[in-house]
Amino acid sequence: MIKSLLKERRRRSIIGFGMIRLDRAAAAPLHLQLYRQIRDELATGNFNDHSSRLPSSRALAADLRVSRETVELAFAKLHAEGYLQSKIGSGTFVAKPLPETFLSTKQPKTGAPIERPPRLADRLSRIHDRRGRKELDVGRGGGDSVSLRPGLPAVDEFPIDVWERLRAQVLAKKGANLLRYATSHGDADLRKAVAAYLCDSRGARCHADQVVIVAGMQQAMLVSALALLNPGDTAWLEDPGFVQARRVFGVVGATVVPRPIDREGIVIASSSRQAAPKMIFVTPSHQFPLGVTMSLARRTALIDFARKRDAFIFEDDYNSEFRFNGPPLPCLQGLDNVGRVIYAGTMSKILFPSLRLGYLVVPEPLVDSMIKIRAVMDQHSSAIDQATLAQFLTEGFFLSHVKRMRKLYGERREYFVEQFDKYLGEHFTLKIPEAGLHFVARLRRKSDFPFFVRARAETGIMPTKMSFYSIKAESGPTFLFGFAAWSRAQIREGLAKLAAVFERVKKDGGPAAGADELGPTTE
Repeated sequence: MIKSLLKERRRRSIIGFGMIRLDRAAAAPLHLQLYRQIRDELATGNFNDHSSRLPSSRALAADLRVSRETVELAFAKLHAEGYLQSKIGSGTFVAKPLPETFLSTKQPKTGAPIERPPRLADRLSRIHDRRGRKELDVGRGGGDSVSLRPGLPAVDEFPIDVWERLRAQVLAKKGANLLRYATSHGDADLRKAVAAYLCDSRGARCHADQVVIVAGMQQAMLVSALALLNPGDTAWLEDPGFVQARRVFGVVGATVVPRPIDREGIVIASSSRQAAPKMIFVTPSHQFPLGVTMSLARRTALIDFARKRDAFIFEDDYNSEFRFNGPPLPCLQGLDNVGRVIYAGTMSKILFPSLRLGYLVVPEPLVDSMIKIRAVMDQHSSAIDQATLAQFLTEGFFLSHVKRMRKLYGERREYFVEQFDKYLGEHFTLKIPEAGLHFVARLRRKSDFPFFVRARAETGIMPTKMSFYSIKAESGPTFLFGFAAWSRAQIREGLAKLAAVFERVKKDGGPAAGADELGPTTE
């Protein structure tokens, strides 16, 4: 009789989970759904002592029509997080007390939250970037869509099989050494390979110790700006010019002074009343976005100006490998014999953007300072990727890839010009530069500007407004078209679609007057 009563009491003390519903079509696995629902049941607080016993895994599995393993996985997670405890020979019970971290999330709020905007650092207001979270999350890749945005390489042409083979080789050779913290200076083999490449192919004058490996061009600019610029110092930027440079120099508190571009490059002459620049940002091999190549006379004059004004020149040598009329031009750094040029390059356009590897070549007195700044930021780039890139360079795959991509981009470039003339030639004048992965196109009639902007929005084909890159420079109804990332068929279809919608919008009357100005844009 007593044994029967005890058995009945134990039966009544078992928790019933009648409200559990498992969705076999959901993305979450069944054991995770079960874990969450049992945990939420415990949150009610009705099961907080040792008399609250869970059914056996076998019984619960039968009730829910799932495998016993599913129930055991859920129980194991609840055990590990402190919600359950087991008694040998007795079963599984609700833990007492339940974890405080869990219970604290259920405590009632003591008062209404105070609604006020967060107090942000002043530097955020100096970043010329008004994009929202969604725009930043989308990024610039656009997947497989044909956007014709400038600056996008043909990542689908990258030899991933070669890269993965080299990656496996360096892991097999160096093993756990590549899994540890690495030097902020950069992988020694990679620095040697970069220095050799720059001296041979870009006319640089440097050695491996002057090379600092960074996470792309943007970090190269930020490291240099933090090392050399104090708040209020003057930085000269080409106008129109690289937007990210403007953002970087703004965030460090520098006074950004836009400098115009003529047919020889950045204009140096300035008023004697203006503050001397501490840093001058230039793209001499292929000015971005206009495509001007800085003349030899202007290069020597710029270095002499920097020497006299105690300034440093930041040379962004983007896309220098992709010159289609003649060999690549020597870099500005190779002319510098007074230690005034900081040279920067990136693998984003040559290999693939998500690699996030670039390099600085700095005058010897600045090396230690650059390394210190890099160490504070993120210590170092992936040691595995650095070692793989070193192999990619030293074994000749880099130069082979550049040669193949130069040929591919040259073919796409010629085809783009042909198709552009066919579909949009009557509306635009197209400037054909000697290098780079984009074209500059100007509408023949300014009145067509709002119609073309609307056509961009409707098609999702988004050549970038020149005004996006301008601070004071007159941009007019001008756009930058990229061509490198898309096949011939995609280029043809994209231009045809854009032209057709443009014609329709013009015929329909387009947007209301003033719907889109020629001034700065946030795209």
